[in-house]
Amino acid sequence: MRVLADSHAIIWQSQRSPELSDVAADALLEAEETDGVVVSVASLVDLWYVTQTTKTITDAELAELREKISASPELSLHPIDEDVADATTSIPRDVLSDPWDRFIVATAKTLGLSLVTKDSAIRDSGLVPSIW
Repeated sequence: MRVLADSHAIIWQSQRSPELSDVAADALLEAEETDGVVVSVASLVDLWYVTQTTKTITDAELAELREKISASPELSLHPIDEDVADATTSIPRDVLSDPWDRFIVATAKTLGLSLVTKDSAIRDSGLVPSIW
């Protein structure tokens, strides 16, 4: 099983946070043990933005996550390439207005992956299969 983890799912998994649902934690663990977890590079920017605004994660926690992604063969970053950019523009703005969510959903669509996300707007949109 291979999945895409959204920004909060991957940081909560890294922190072993109780914010991560049991279903989401199991899906991420199974993916790590089999085909891997993909993280959109947009999540790194999204999480940096969190360090600057709501500050619910620290610069150190983000640095630790970046190091984990770089060092873990079961985790991979996916760029915002032309296919992701095209998929982003096909998502109606009235369905998802947040640019980071749009990039993350577009990445899942492009790769044909389920998205591990708590975000109810994404889950309710039905744009991609979601796990929570």
